Amino acid sequence: MSLQLLRHGIGTRAAKAAGFLLAAWMMAASAGAQVATRTRLSVNPIGAGATLSAQVADVAGNPVTTGMVSFETAKGSLGSAFVENGTATLTLEQLPQGLKTVTAAYLGGEDFAASSAAAAASSGTTTLPDFALTASPTSLSLTPGQFGTVIVTVTPENGFNDMVTLSCSGVPAGATCVFSPTTLTPLTGAAVTSTLNIQTQGASGAFLQKPSSGIAYAIVLPGILALAGLGALRRRSGIGVVRVIGMAALLTAAGLGLGACGSRYGYLNHPPSGNPGIAAGNYTITISGYATISGTSVTGHSLNVAVTVK
Repeated sequence: MSLQLLRHGIGTRAAKAAGFLLAAWMMAASAGAQVATRTRLSVNPIGAGATLSAQVADVAGNPVTTGMVSFETAKGSLGSAFVENGTATLTLEQLPQGLKTVTAAYLGGEDFAASSAAAAASSGTTTLPDFALTASPTSLSLTPGQFGTVIVTVTPENGFNDMVTLSCSGVPAGATCVFSPTTLTPLTGAAVTSTLNIQTQGASGAFLQKPSSGIAYAIVLPGILALAGLGALRRRSGIGVVRVIGMAALLTAAGLGLGACGSRYGYLNHPPSGNPGIAAGNYTITISGYATISGTSVTGHSLNVAVTVK
């Protein structure tokens, strides 16, 4: 473009400006470009459940090795899994009743574009009271110190109306998992929800808070006791008892001063180590729900939440 502008007699400054704009546009376009992907989903029935397997590759057929896949239904997500060597797999012991279709949604990332695929899934029928456990979202991307929110849904099936207790497992060091509320009871036959907060801990420095009370113990309090002891020693009335009290005050002052100074010296020269916070990486947190049906049998379901900490 710059050469054409020069040939037509346009000034060098305008040509350079046009060339710069063209180069900037090309760099921005290339920086924001993502590799297109294709996702395929297969559903392999296992009893009342199934194994959901999503294959993710670029348009040339090369397997994608990063990112997460969320397995979505009309009732919510059944869970998420990380992509490893082009495949993300989720195994469920039981599918929600009435389920007809599952969609594998590859969420993409910095280098790869998102894609999705759907497949038929038959959950079968049963007359036993039970519940389905779903959530949204089931994949989170956080930085240390951030928290993510997941809405967990309990949907009753076949007249189920017992209390469901929720719990987390697989929570990494430097993270916490809190439900609000922890128990759900679908008394009216409608779905009920709980909010799950996954909090990650950021790194903290070696010096969290310097103690200011050391100065008070080392100077102020011992000084007061020392003055009181000296005053007592100089008094002439009641010499025996007063001198004993004065000597005790002096000894106490000396002990407090040395102890406080020693503690402060130790703190300043050997401070507590800093908290590194949660480590970067991929983590799979399992959400479980358990219930006792009519006080006789226990039923439970679970799903996976894929968490990436950057």
